[in-house]
Amino acid sequence: MSDCSKAYNQAIRFLAPRARSIKETEVNLKKKGFESQVIDQTVSTLKQERLLDDKEFAALFVESRERFRPKSRFALKYELRQKGISDAIIQETIAGVDDFDTALRAVKSKLGQWQNLDRETFKKKVMNHLRNRGFGYEVSISTYRNCLDPNHRSEEYR
Repeated sequence: MSDCSKAYNQAIRFLAPRARSIKETEVNLKKKGFESQVIDQTVSTLKQERLLDDKEFAALFVESRERFRPKSRFALKYELRQKGISDAIIQETIAGVDDFDTALRAVKSKLGQWQNLDRETFKKKVMNHLRNRGFGYEVSISTYRNCLDPNHRSEEYR
C-alpha cells in the first residue's frame, strides 16, 4: 500500500467521528509521520471528494456551539482561528450570531441551580459564567438584568 493510500485511510479514520478543518487534518497526518507532499496530495483528494471543506466545517462548528455550549462571537472567532479557518470564512460564518440571544441561552440552563441564591451571588454567577464564555460586560449585565426581570429588554444595553 502506498504512502498516499495510507495517509488517505488515516485521514478517513480521523474524519469519521466528526467534521474537521483542513489544518486539523494536516496536523493529524503530520503527527502520524507522513511527508508534506503526501499530506498535500491527500488533503487535495479529500477536498475534491468534498470530505474536507473549511466553510462547511465552520458552519457546523458554530451551529454545534450555539446548540450545546453557547459562546460569544469573540470566543467563536478565537476557536475557529485555532482550527486554521480563514478570517473571511469566520466573518461569514458568525455574521448571524447575536451575542445577546446567545448569552441568554448560555445562562438559561443554569438558572435552576441558581434560583435560590441571594442577588449578589446570583449576579456573580451569571457574570462569571458569561465572562468564561467570552461575553463582554455590556452583554453580561444586560443578560443578568433580563434574568431578574424577563420583561426588561432594555435597548440601552443593546
